[in-house]
Amino acid sequence: MWFGQITQCHRVGRDVVVDVAAQFALDRIGSRYMIDLRQAVVDVCGEGVSVSLQLAPDKPAQPVEADDAQADSQTESAATLRSDEPSETATPAAAAPSRRRSRGEAPRDNVQPLLQVSSFQSASSDDPVPPRRRRVASWDQIVVGKSNKLAATAARMICDTPGSASPLFLWGTHGTGKTQLMDVVATELRRRHRLRRVISMTAEEFTNDFIGSVTGSGLPGFRRRYRDVDALLIDEVQFLPGKRATSREMLYTIDSIVRAGKQLVFAADRPPMEIPGLGQDLAGRMAGGMVCSLSPLDHEMRTQMLQQLCDAEDLGIDHQMLADIAGNVCGDGRVVSGIACRLKALVSMHDEPVTYDQITEILSDLISIGSSSYGFADIQTAVCNTMGLPKDALQSKGQSRNVSQARMLAMYLAREHTGATYGDIGKYFGQRSHSAVIAATRRIAGDVQDGKTFAIGNRSIPAKQVLESVQNMLRSG
Repeated sequence: MWFGQITQCHRVGRDVVVDVAAQFALDRIGSRYMIDLRQAVVDVCGEGVSVSLQLAPDKPAQPVEADDAQADSQTESAATLRSDEPSETATPAAAAPSRRRSRGEAPRDNVQPLLQVSSFQSASSDDPVPPRRRRVASWDQIVVGKSNKLAATAARMICDTPGSASPLFLWGTHGTGKTQLMDVVATELRRRHRLRRVISMTAEEFTNDFIGSVTGSGLPGFRRRYRDVDALLIDEVQFLPGKRATSREMLYTIDSIVRAGKQLVFAADRPPMEIPGLGQDLAGRMAGGMVCSLSPLDHEMRTQMLQQLCDAEDLGIDHQMLADIAGNVCGDGRVVSGIACRLKALVSMHDEPVTYDQITEILSDLISIGSSSYGFADIQTAVCNTMGLPKDALQSKGQSRNVSQARMLAMYLAREHTGATYGDIGKYFGQRSHSAVIAATRRIAGDVQDGKTFAIGNRSIPAKQVLESVQNMLRSG
């Protein structure tokens, strides 16, 4: 890099501070090369290390009085460009030099240089820093079961041979483990294959960077960042519809990466062809590799995950007790993780082993003991999310095929799960009559038994599969 001779890197605590000799160079590096700089630091130090830029001081650091410490801290904060903030452009306020330090902080002269920016070579670190944002970084922490076996197999395949299934598209409702799988893939590609330019982000972050490039640093730099990569992983693709310019840029980016034989991974809450407003061209490209679904965690997976989290903290809770708790969880993987956190706090409160009654008391808002029931609104939301309809469609007077099928399915589920009368169900779903609800429940039962299909977007999906998807979403909360 051209700025190798005018920069010097230092390790300060858990952060990497880059001293830049000139204001112009600081602005240039901040606007054009921060992604490359961050990736170099990740290669050397691992995940979770923050990078900041500041002007090199004109003279060595001198001791200051205690009453100046607060002002110095404010000046240094304004002088740095943090890598974990959205903006990548250094402002004039961020360029002010920090020449003074508090008495409790070690002088910069005592800090050993971490790396030469010009080399960007990987090196081993004897002081690994735990990641701040990502907790799952290895396969040992991934629970594999019936609901995610295909997705986990596909992820392992691209970890073994990057580019063998590109793009890989993971879809499922919240809490099914999509983001965790993407984190593991990114980590494996960096560690096992020593790939330097592995970018993992959300579609919103991609959009914000694109907008910033259009209004600031320019599109050529943006395209170099995202097309000249070893792997690009983008989560929450459902954020893209309605953003025509960003979607078009994403389409060209996919084409460029696929032509280069590099790895692409996407994740969303539904298959690409069923994301409203995504566009056929972009959806087709995302579906052009391998599309894998992830269902909500079943009882066995929830039990295994809860036991694994509790054993990692050495809580000493009986596994059968944990299995009983997992069987009554109304939620997804994040809820299971939250339960483990509460159990850790509960164990810390008592000097003796905790009892089942104590556990159920502290988890009363997260678990349901006894029969589980859902309201009309829960069923309506699950059906509409599964079939890609507006939430109020089932209570409207609409008679199109997809709306009618969704309404009948909601009536069927309401009868199965709520115990409400036919009249109450019909009143909620568009003021339908008692006989209409009876006919709807019989129709859905027959469609499931006969293997008929439902229309979802441009696809026809077996009624049994749609019913299972809605029930999984209900169980996931």
